[in-house]
Amino acid sequence: MCNKKYWIKFKLPWQCNGFSRLALALFLSLLLHFFLIERFSFNLPEFNDKNDLIEIRLVPTVAKINSNRGMHSVVINSVKRNAVKPMPTSKLDLTPTEKFSLTELPSLPTVSLPSTIEAVEPDPVIINSSQESQIENSDLIVNRNPYQYIETNFDVYTDKQPTLNSSVAGIAKITYQAMPKIERYQIKSIIQAKGLAALFVPDLLQTSDGYVTENGLQPMHYLYQFGNKKDKTFSADLEWESRKLTLHSENGDQQLDFEEGTQDLLSFMYQFMFVPPLQIMRLSITNGKKLGIYEYSFEGEEVISTKMGDLKTLHLLRMALEGEKKTELWLSLDYQYVPVKIRETDKEGKVYEMLVNEIKTE
Repeated sequence: MCNKKYWIKFKLPWQCNGFSRLALALFLSLLLHFFLIERFSFNLPEFNDKNDLIEIRLVPTVAKINSNRGMHSVVINSVKRNAVKPMPTSKLDLTPTEKFSLTELPSLPTVSLPSTIEAVEPDPVIINSSQESQIENSDLIVNRNPYQYIETNFDVYTDKQPTLNSSVAGIAKITYQAMPKIERYQIKSIIQAKGLAALFVPDLLQTSDGYVTENGLQPMHYLYQFGNKKDKTFSADLEWESRKLTLHSENGDQQLDFEEGTQDLLSFMYQFMFVPPLQIMRLSITNGKKLGIYEYSFEGEEVISTKMGDLKTLHLLRMALEGEKKTELWLSLDYQYVPVKIRETDKEGKVYEMLVNEIKTE
């Protein structure tokens, strides 16, 4: 307030002493701060990284850059501290709905492949048995050096389940001989009873002879003779140029056509030296009385016990039709598929088995 002596006179505000001057100073300061605050500009960036620091400094504004009393604006910079650079990502041109996080991609399964793959093409084999997997390709190798001479001795059994301790009912001997100079072969088989049975049971003789060709044995003449009985003597002649088979018996002759590869009851067992078993399981065979198709099945690999020791064999079976014999063969893997066990079962179930006890080869 002004002094009473000046109350009646009009005085300007700065003419007041003390309190009036203080009020004037506050008014001017308020005007100054209002003006300065209006000229400041704040530019704050967005921060998402916890490692960011903020640096704030005052720089002159462009409008007042040449003025000593120019105003200043606040400039804020982001400074990284120990920041980790993000991994580069592939540029994917995706629509907004197709965008995804790379960390959400599922991992692909790992596939292990063998270092080498070998393709093996086995020799063609015709096998009518579920046990074909037991045969290895090495068992089907064609023999390039067949024996020139084979002499096989057998014990003959008549038990249904014979063993080495079973009583021997007879003996048998099969001899195979090749004559390379004239490309011919001869096979002779003889079965004889032993003991008292020899007085009543005659010998059974079989012979086969023919040519040795690049395809194996080619029989020309076969004989089946049971003692001196004419009604049990049969023979067959094969003419290969005309493919005519002539059967001879007590009842007369009969002529038939035959196919390539036809064998007789002896030659077919030694044909396996030239054509590996299981390669051809369907054979045309004559027994002197008739010509028939014999189909064999593979029964598996077996180790049989003999007086020579254990022998590894291939077991073949010919299933008999009604009224015919069932024939089984065991071919030795160590002796070029030579038969080492032969079993025949007639329609009445009677068994005749020949089991090797000795082999001589050249």
